[in-house]
Amino acid sequence: MDMRYEAYSYADRLFYDSPVQWAVREEFPAATEAAPPGWVRSTREVWVGFQPVTPELPEQGWKIHVAARLDNAPHVLEVVRRYCFDNGVAYKFLRSPGLVQTQNAKYAARASSGKFLTLYPRDDAALEHCLSNLDAALDGAPGPYILSDLRWRKGPLYLRYGGFVEQFCRSETGELVLAFREPSGKLRPDVRAAVFEVPPWAPVPAVLADTLAAASRTSVDDFPYTVQSALHFSNGGGIYLARRTTDGQQVVLKEARPHAGLDQRGDDAVTRLDLEHETLGRLAGLDAVPTVLGRFTAWEHHFLVQEYIEGEPLHRWFGRNYPLVHPEVTDEDTAEYRVKALRILDSIEEGLRSIHARGIVFGDLHPRNLIVRPDGRVAFVDFELSSPADAFVRPALGAAGFAAPPELTGFAVDDHALAALRLWIFMPLLPLTVLSPHKAETLRAAARERFALPSAEPPGHDRRPATRPREVPAEQFDELFSGEPAAWPRLRDELAAATAASATPHRTDRLFPGDPSQFTHDGLGLAYGAAGVLWACHATGARVDPAHVGWLLKAVDRRPLRPGLLVGGHGVAYVLDLLGHRQQAMDLLDRLMKDDSEGYGPDLLGGLAGIGLCLLNFARTTGDRTLYDAAVEAAERAVAGLHLDRAAPPDGSRAGLVHGASGTALLLLHLHQVAADSNLLDLAGRALEHDLARCVVAEDGTLQVDDGIRVLPYLESGSAGIAAVLQAHLKHRPDAGLAEQLERIGRAAVPEFIVQPGLFNGRAGLIGLQALLDPDATERAGVIRRHVRRLLWHVVPYEGHPAFPGEQLLRLSMDLATGNAGVMTALGSVYAGTPTLPFLTVPTEPAEPVAPKADAARQRPPSGALPTPTG
Repeated sequence: MDMRYEAYSYADRLFYDSPVQWAVREEFPAATEAAPPGWVRSTREVWVGFQPVTPELPEQGWKIHVAARLDNAPHVLEVVRRYCFDNGVAYKFLRSPGLVQTQNAKYAARASSGKFLTLYPRDDAALEHCLSNLDAALDGAPGPYILSDLRWRKGPLYLRYGGFVEQFCRSETGELVLAFREPSGKLRPDVRAAVFEVPPWAPVPAVLADTLAAASRTSVDDFPYTVQSALHFSNGGGIYLARRTTDGQQVVLKEARPHAGLDQRGDDAVTRLDLEHETLGRLAGLDAVPTVLGRFTAWEHHFLVQEYIEGEPLHRWFGRNYPLVHPEVTDEDTAEYRVKALRILDSIEEGLRSIHARGIVFGDLHPRNLIVRPDGRVAFVDFELSSPADAFVRPALGAAGFAAPPELTGFAVDDHALAALRLWIFMPLLPLTVLSPHKAETLRAAARERFALPSAEPPGHDRRPATRPREVPAEQFDELFSGEPAAWPRLRDELAAATAASATPHRTDRLFPGDPSQFTHDGLGLAYGAAGVLWACHATGARVDPAHVGWLLKAVDRRPLRPGLLVGGHGVAYVLDLLGHRQQAMDLLDRLMKDDSEGYGPDLLGGLAGIGLCLLNFARTTGDRTLYDAAVEAAERAVAGLHLDRAAPPDGSRAGLVHGASGTALLLLHLHQVAADSNLLDLAGRALEHDLARCVVAEDGTLQVDDGIRVLPYLESGSAGIAAVLQAHLKHRPDAGLAEQLERIGRAAVPEFIVQPGLFNGRAGLIGLQALLDPDATERAGVIRRHVRRLLWHVVPYEGHPAFPGEQLLRLSMDLATGNAGVMTALGSVYAGTPTLPFLTVPTEPAEPVAPKADAARQRPPSGALPTPTG
């Protein structure tokens, strides 16, 4: 679970949206005040800032962060803002109480948690003055510990050396990140980690010397346990596997940070740890509950010591045993799984009843809080949301699909979650039931049919009060997703209609709701923004609304765009050109060509591979040799960045089409179509081998990318993206060994169950791969038809049209990478032969040569590492 999605789920019930949209509903009064004379006010997403007009801030230095709790945030803000205005110190703050709670929530980012205000003292004297006076003025006001910073004394002030003004550079993997400048003048990533670190070359003001020295002497020698590994992290603390130093006994430590890890009620992790300690005492002696072994405090953090229960969390047991994730599944496989799953469900119910018999409501029943022992018995862990039935307190946290509706109380809360588990263990798409009231019945029917379950007691049966009408399954889309080619035109138009209905042309940050990345990257690009949706409509023959094109044109004029194909301005220029706006596209391309490209990564997402593909496309459509030369240069630099001379990919590099070497291989194959040089095929083959080296053969014989935690078959970072390029390469360079690897990857794109429906990391991407491999083969056609039918498991009605959830399944998405637009292009590749993703299809016939341009002044000669075009 990627917890950043939680923060983007608050503002809207159906779509991911910026926390700003939710936060501005109730701001601090200071967030809307005008700047005093001589000051400038600015807003940047969740922050409001004030800065004196003069003097200018330095590029970087020691910044001060001020922590606060919900209850004292207004007081802390008033004290600090008054000080800053009186003393000419630039500062910014979170604009609403809701954002203070979100910043400190259980699944907030640990590196930024606790930061309520940031101050930018312009020199050492101002820094010392700030620390001395604000420490006294705030008088030890309590707040969460900021893990990334150095604490000043015992109050809410923390320090960190970093950038004062926004500067960017590329990380080792080519990602554009915030930066500060080394003494040599070179920009380096300004990494925000969950531990305090200071660059060795950073100047240390005299006022900080003693505090820094004391921090370096901090020791863990007195800690009574040796930590072996971290089992889980959240902003509230960690869960660790450890051994007691006195006797070596293996235990589990649960950590709680004061004032952090807030739930929706505002309770912190320590409050919930106290509750868990009390509850476990009441449940002592139960087989399904861990024994409490102790409680202590270290470094202001609270720890609960529990018995270590051998086994694995239920969600991991599920991942190892669920049969529908494999390419070949027999009736015997599903029958065997049914027996195992029902046995585990019986054990869960038995344990739950024993807990209820002690008068306790568990309150947070879901797969990650259940441990399956080696003998199949199930134990319950994580009682922080429990409560006595006779003094029931509604849990203020909950997993999507398992949390009970508000009308349920007491033991009925657990009964609801148990029913959800009975459905989840056969059809694990529970978040969809939150998006649509009809999905539960659809999933129940699918589970009953696929696993031959008895109909008398369907999995996840409806336990809601009889006064609430029973939900009727949604069957209006069955014909659309029949898998028959005749259904395609209407299906395309229905998907496009849902997307159009979601448009928000009154907003300037985004046109179509999509993944949260549209706020962290931009809302214009191909992957997550408006350009991708418009391209999908254009590519598949759906209607393109001129008003939506107009929105994109205006957005390009009003904001700067960074370079990049899938995220960035190059993809936007490509789409504008396709839609008939050649001049605006070329103007944007000229702007992007002026960007300093130092440090660009080789990737397809926002790096050199994608940029090179876009430039090559424009070179071919305009005949401009300058653009071809720039594309060649991008390819040369991408190849250099991959270090293909090494036996293994560089540390920290990623595999796959979007982030790995396969993107560069795709560019080289497109260049080969123009230049017809065998060296390009050599380089493309070596790039593909780098990505294939990151793949492993799974137990079921499929070939998938190993990311260190799991194996991935998907288009973005998995084996499907590698295969999409490999199949094009094999048309030029047949190779029996590579053909066998391609076949193994193709089998990884067969399974019946896929968690997500989207293009980058879901079923649509696997459909697109199957279409690229050989859509006319009888067996493959059957696989595609089943994939299309199984999209019904994910589809959710929106304004009467079919829509799909994005990443994590918590909200709907319309974008190309994760939502409706990507599903539409994948289906278009099957039924109409249209591209799944720009440039993913490599034509085999030679291209027309790129002629020299008459304006020689614009030309730059290629370096010679790659060939010039034929002709």
